[in-house]
This record gives sequence, C-alpha cells and structure tokens, in this order.
Amino acid sequence: MEINNQSIYHERNQLDKEKSIKEESIRKRRRRIAILGIVMLLGMLSMINMISASFFMKPGNIKKHFIYLIIFFITYLIVGNFKVKTFNYTFLNKKRINSLIFLGSIMVLVFMYVASLLKLPIVPYVNGAYGWISFGGITIQPAEIIKIAFIIIMANLLSRCEEENCGQSEIIVQSTITFTILFSLIMLQKDLGTGIHYFTILIFMLFMTKIKKSLILKTVIPIMSVGILGLYLVYKHASEEGAGYKIMRIKSYVDGLFYGSYSEQYGYQVKQSIYAFGSGGIFGKGYANGVQKYSYLPEIHTDFAMATFGEEFGIVGMLAIIVLFYIMFSLIMITGVEAKTSFGKFLAVGIAGLIITQMIINIFVAVGLLPVFGIPMPLFSYGGSSMVTMGLALGIIHNINRE
Repeated sequence: MEINNQSIYHERNQLDKEKSIKEESIRKRRRRIAILGIVMLLGMLSMINMISASFFMKPGNIKKHFIYLIIFFITYLIVGNFKVKTFNYTFLNKKRINSLIFLGSIMVLVFMYVASLLKLPIVPYVNGAYGWISFGGITIQPAEIIKIAFIIIMANLLSRCEEENCGQSEIIVQSTITFTILFSLIMLQKDLGTGIHYFTILIFMLFMTKIKKSLILKTVIPIMSVGILGLYLVYKHASEEGAGYKIMRIKSYVDGLFYGSYSEQYGYQVKQSIYAFGSGGIFGKGYANGVQKYSYLPEIHTDFAMATFGEEFGIVGMLAIIVLFYIMFSLIMITGVEAKTSFGKFLAVGIAGLIITQMIINIFVAVGLLPVFGIPMPLFSYGGSSMVTMGLALGIIHNINRE
C-alpha cells in the first residue's frame, strides 16, 4: 500500500512538473509572438513616418530606411533563432568569447581615436564628434553597435559575481572599471550622449544585482549633482566668443528650458521640434499634413523623427508609441526574471534598459527637456547602425525566450 502511494505521489509530481513546463512554454511562446507583433507594428509606423518626413527634402531616405528595416528584421530573425537553430545566446557567456568581444570593442574605439588624431577621412568629424566610420558610401557608428557588446560584457561580469557570491564593493569596483574603459574611449570621440546612454544601461543592470538600491542611489545622485553643477557653470561662463559647439548647445538648452529662448544657431532644431509637437495638439494635423518637414526642421528624419509623428498624430499618437515601447520593455523584463541563467537575466535587463532609456532620452530631447545628445529613436530614426543594434538586441531576447 505504501509503495502504491509513493508511486501515485511520484506520478502526480511528474504530471505537475510536465504541466508546469508546458504552461511555461506557452507563456514564452505568447511573449515571443507579442514582442514580434509590437516590433512589426513599430516598424510599419516607422516606415509610414519616414515616408512623410522625407518625401520633400530627401526622398532617397525612404528607400534606404526600408532597406535598414529589412536589415533589422534579418538580424532579428537570425539572432532570434527563428525556425533554424543558428544561434544560442549562452554561447556569448563563454570566457574566451567574452574576452574577444571586450578586446574587439576596445580595438575599434582606439582605432577611431587614432584615426581622428591623424585626421583620416575614414573617421569624419560630424556634429561635434568623431563617432562614425565612413567607407565606400557606407557609414557606421561603432559606439552604437558596441552597446550590445557592453551589455554582453557586463552581463557576463555580473552573472559571474552572482555565482561567486561577490560582495557589494567588489561588484561596484569591477563594473566601474569595465564601464570606465569603454566610457573613456567613447568620450575621446567627443560623444557625450552615447557615453551617458552607456551609464544609464549600467545603472539598470546594477539594480538587478544584490547591491542595495540605496547604495546605487547614493552613487548616482552625487554624479547627477555634479552634472547639474556642470550645466550651471557652463551656462554661467559660456559666451559666443571662443565657446565650443557643445558648450553653446548646452547654453541654448538652459535658455530654452527656463526662459523659452533658443539660439538660432545652436537651438534651432529643438525650437522647431517643440513647434511641431505644439501645433500637433491632441489628435495631430493628420498624416502627411505636417509642415516642419518642409525645410523648417533640418534632419527631421534622424534624431528628431518623432517631431513629424507628434505633429501629424498629436499627443494621442505619441502616447500610443510610448505604450507600445512600455509593453515591449515589460515583456523583456519578464523574460529576464524568468531566464534560466543569471547571464540571461542580466542580458535581458540590459537590453530592456537600452531600449527604454533610448526612447526616453530621444523624446525628452525632442521636447526640450534634455540637451541634444544625438541619441536615435529606436526603430524610427534613420540610420543602419541603430537598426543593427536593435536587431541584435531583440534577437537575443527572442533567443532567451526560446530557452
């Protein structure tokens, strides 16, 4: 009788386990489908927005943006391990692979700095920074793509610390050293915006460690205070004579934020972007009825792509985009929480941080709440590097969800 009871108990446990695995599999499949659906919807809206934004000034961008979207989806499908097992994210956690990724990232950034010193045409000076490699008509922004490398490196470091039960101070020291190396090389390119984005990604990932949240805040608040003080000093001492491009942009940002007075030379884009959002109102002017794209807002297809969308679809349209990104962010965070490995957890959280902070920074810049950092809107801004980065990021998430 006792043996039969044990047998029944064992079979029941086995059935419960199989049921739990099946339910988890269904949840993950639904999550994959939901993320894919959101991505396809955002891609469609992105293409519609680019057609409206570029048909007057740069109609050639419409074709290129479509090609970039195709590249994004191909990257997403390959890395996401759709149908065929072409890639497994755990491969990135191998010590040798991680070391190669770190070393390769450093070498690329060092090359860009050396090339900028030598004034080589392959690394042009664009918008106050040496952040691009240009050859054969193709332009790549390495620091944008290396964001994925940075997340992989930090995920490996933090998961190893979790497995080895490292102390809080050890986690902070190791992550700070790794971050500082890449951040310093990016700053040598004079790309402050990308460097700040790396910092926000790191903070996101640290919140998932055993470090006390109060300790992270005690670290972040002084850094933010120094940044605010720096803004004040720049604003107080900046003048038109001898001041650098970035300094004058910051001065224009403070003038615009507190006094509504934007410099025609350094704050013109932000001023016109705010006009676009303001004139859009609640429901917008209607698709293709925006006026800022008629040479009023230069480069509207890049970092200010949402100005066209806000003007034509209004607050309602912008809220719809924000909700879609928030749902995607939530699904990615759940993916991290349910990941089978600590590496997968930190990888997913880092990617969630990358996407949500990039969206927030871009929109805040477009409405004048942050200085112009040159951070693209995920999936919406024109540019191949950003599309490849998003393809890699979401592909990895899909891969983790197939685990």
